[in-house]
This record gives sequence, C-alpha cells and structure tokens, in this order.
Amino acid sequence: MTRRGISPAGVAATIAAAVVVIAGLVTLGSPSRARERRIDGVRLGDLSMLSTSIDAYWSKHAALPDALDSLVSTHEIDRVPADPVSKAAYTYLVSGARSYRLCAIFAQPTDTTQGANGENDVVFTVGNVGAFERHSHSWRHGKGESCFDLTPPEKERK
Repeated sequence: MTRRGISPAGVAATIAAAVVVIAGLVTLGSPSRARERRIDGVRLGDLSMLSTSIDAYWSKHAALPDALDSLVSTHEIDRVPADPVSKAAYTYLVSGARSYRLCAIFAQPTDTTQGANGENDVVFTVGNVGAFERHSHSWRHGKGESCFDLTPPEKERK
C-alpha cells in the first residue's frame, strides 16, 4: 500500500482559495453588510421621495403639511413609506414656517455606503418641481438615528 503525502500544489491551491475569499469579504464586506447598505439605500430613497413630495406640497399650498398623511390626502404620494425593517414611520417635524426635519434610523454610516464614484456624499438631485428651480439635498448620515433639516426651494423668478 502506497502512502501519499500532502502535495505542495494542493496546499498552495487551498491557501490561494482562502486568501481570495478573505480578500473578497474585506473588499466587498460581508453579505449582512451588503444587505444593510441596500436597506439604507431604500431608506434614503424614501426620505428623498418624501422631501420631493413635501416640496411639491409647499409649491401648491405655500405651507408645509402638518403630517405626512397630508401628502396622501392631497395626492402628492400614494402611501406614506415606512422603514423597510422595523415598519415604523419615518419622523417628520415642521421646524419653522418654511423648514422641516426628516429622520430615519440607519444601519451604517454614509462612509460605508459609498457610491460607485467613491464619494461619501449621497445627493439626490431633483429637476423642476412645479415652479421650483433645480435643487439637491445631501443625505450624509451616521449609524443610528439621523435627521435632516430641509427647506423647500425658492420659487423661480421670471
């Protein structure tokens, strides 16, 4: 009976495979982190949509809605979005005659949810909304609850 030892090529292949898996996890993050980034992206999309709808409400009524449900009753949106995991409502507070605050709870800070261009700022740009000029908001956030103080854009001057 011949006894075979461990071949150096087999050891090298095993080590190379382990290095590739570890490098992939370090570079791309774990599957759970990827899921958190995707869910945080949904949260940002929801807040951006709410902000755009609030701005459109402002353009029609020259006032901010008292509650997010007002956006549904005035047909700005079909339904008020909720956090994709907890199902809790996003926080909306009127903070002044022409300013408001939107809040959400994020799983990761912005710097771990970089865009394809490698920049850390997450900006949604909105085109013409009614009589308003083009504007954008930065949605940079930390882990946990983050709030964004926002103001509807000025009406275009003719």
